[in-house]
Amino acid sequence: MKKIMYLILAMFTVFMSCDNDDVDIPPTPTAPTNLSVTTVVSGDGSGEVTFNASADDARFYHFDFGDGTKGLSKTGSISKKYEMVGDNTYTVKVTAGSGSAQTTSETFDVSVTLSFTDPETVSFLTNDSSKTWFLAASQPGHLGLGPAREGIDGDWWYPKWYSASAFEKCGSEDSDCLCDDELTFSVEENGTMSYTLDNKGQTYFNVGHKAVVGGAEVIDFCYEFDTSGAKAVALSQVTGNVPEDQTTGIQLNFSDGGFMGYYVGSSTYEILFISDTQLYVRTYDTENADLAWYHKFTSAAAVDGGEESLETIYTNLVWSDEFDVDGAPNPANWTYDLGSGGWGNGEAQEYTDSSDNVIVEDGVLKITARSSGAVGGAVHYYDDVTLVASGGETASVEDFEGDAPAFTDFGGVSTAVIDNPDASGLNTSSTVGESTKNSGAEVWGGSFFDITSPLDLATYSSMEIKTWSPVIGAVVRLKIENQANADEFFEVDANTTVAESWETLTFDLSSAPAFNYDRVVLFFDFGVSPSGDAAYTSARIKSENLFEFTYGRVEIRAKLPSAGGTWPALWALGANFDEVGWPATGEIDIMEHVGNNSNTISSALHYPGNFGGNAVVGSTPVETATSEFHNYTVEWTPDSIKFVVDGELVHNSLVNSATTPFNSDFFLIMNIAMGGTLGGAIDAEFTQDTMEVDYVRVYQ
Repeated sequence: MKKIMYLILAMFTVFMSCDNDDVDIPPTPTAPTNLSVTTVVSGDGSGEVTFNASADDARFYHFDFGDGTKGLSKTGSISKKYEMVGDNTYTVKVTAGSGSAQTTSETFDVSVTLSFTDPETVSFLTNDSSKTWFLAASQPGHLGLGPAREGIDGDWWYPKWYSASAFEKCGSEDSDCLCDDELTFSVEENGTMSYTLDNKGQTYFNVGHKAVVGGAEVIDFCYEFDTSGAKAVALSQVTGNVPEDQTTGIQLNFSDGGFMGYYVGSSTYEILFISDTQLYVRTYDTENADLAWYHKFTSAAAVDGGEESLETIYTNLVWSDEFDVDGAPNPANWTYDLGSGGWGNGEAQEYTDSSDNVIVEDGVLKITARSSGAVGGAVHYYDDVTLVASGGETASVEDFEGDAPAFTDFGGVSTAVIDNPDASGLNTSSTVGESTKNSGAEVWGGSFFDITSPLDLATYSSMEIKTWSPVIGAVVRLKIENQANADEFFEVDANTTVAESWETLTFDLSSAPAFNYDRVVLFFDFGVSPSGDAAYTSARIKSENLFEFTYGRVEIRAKLPSAGGTWPALWALGANFDEVGWPATGEIDIMEHVGNNSNTISSALHYPGNFGGNAVVGSTPVETATSEFHNYTVEWTPDSIKFVVDGELVHNSLVNSATTPFNSDFFLIMNIAMGGTLGGAIDAEFTQDTMEVDYVRVYQ
């Protein structure tokens, strides 16, 4: 319409110019003059700027905001909200126009501060007003410690060095003040956040920071400390150190030395996970840059162990086995894992489907572990791991006479420190290491232990180890490696020359590259997989491909074996195990029990970043676990995983989220293992022991 009017006006002008020279002609528009621009930059960190432009004879104002966006105003006033976080300077061009070709421009810089914010995080923290958080004392890992960065000790983004057990910090006067803390986040009228820490008068101080309060204790301790007054708290982005799938990428920054409960000098905390009820953060120790501390908080104060009952959300029974038909387990519900080989844990049993090991009778399922009478595998003993210099000087690495090292077994081997079975000849010491390579173990099966200081190979050129072998010619492989970098290692072999007697094997380390070797790995009978019958038989039944489910309440009523070396378990494994392997598939251990620590029940979760020795574990005493039936339960929801004994909450082990494997189908497993990494030494007098299961029920 506007173009048509211009055309009519032009024709009218031509017509009048031809017929009447006295008619006035409208002047050609001139460029605006006296262009002036003022800016008002918001001081609240919102990134908002108001531009006010004026010019004589201007009909419009065009704004190029310098960030790739533009705006148009007839009045000259316009507001712009910049979106790049931080302190940034933009080159702005304002053009005043009076016609299509008549313009005047001005270019200038404007500096803008945009504070990072995340409305969802703010809402979780404050409930859009004010919200108080408490230490997640009932959860394992409510306080944790791990390496601060890559290159210190392998994986670095979880508390691999220390994870507090449920209510651990609430049972001692040295630390119980931590359990009293109340952390309150609030939204102020101007939209900023504030924070107060009510520590009830005392703060739990890391020993490295005791000088702040003039402390004298040589351990972490609760000291009188004033935390009154509100602190400003701002959000910012953080990238780079923690893998993206393990963090929100957002951190909390407190003013005036603000901190979150446990004092390690830091006022900055990375949020690893946050929801309406759970907050998990990571911070760095200001006195030791190698340490990262972890804290878990909940929006409700924790209730100690058995005082809190489970309020289930699952009440519809969808699957069960009441074990009311004698004979083999119902094939519509259960199938079997069969065989030996250690099962990844150095276990000594062979799993069978024999009625000697698994049967339903008298209204209960009975899984029985038995001694087979077979020798089972190959057993080697070793002692006095010693560095030797070319001049004969020696330095002990491990003699097994004090605290036993923490062994890590692999490939079907189990390792323990035992009384010397042949205290004669070259070795009359009281205790030695025992390495059992179970029947069916991998040819590369072995174990390792870590040492606190790297081997001094500048001084010592060889290593001697006293060994006892059942055969002549067994290959003993020594591997030394760097804990922080598995690519830095050195291997050397020696062969046994006597059978059933102690001898000293020497390993030449003179050609080892100059690495930091702080791990000793030993492979006995390397290259051989022992054959023959296993020393023990047992059973492991599972619902794989028969009943698999996502989320629900699993309740299993069971009475447990008590013999030393037994390791009964009621658990669930991800149904995609064959596709992704372990721990990516996820593992939910509803109940585990060790005969060598009778009547203490543990439960655990294994998943990437938290598996094996770093699994999320909680335990509780059940005084009659081996003499009476008890109900062992897991409540598995999209938001959490909780473990329960006899209806009472043992601990909350996990805040579930989309980043964990606990959001797809799992199947159930029940078994008794013998020995291994958790079962430990098997009683020499063991003959048999049984786990009885009254029922298994799944509710959704």
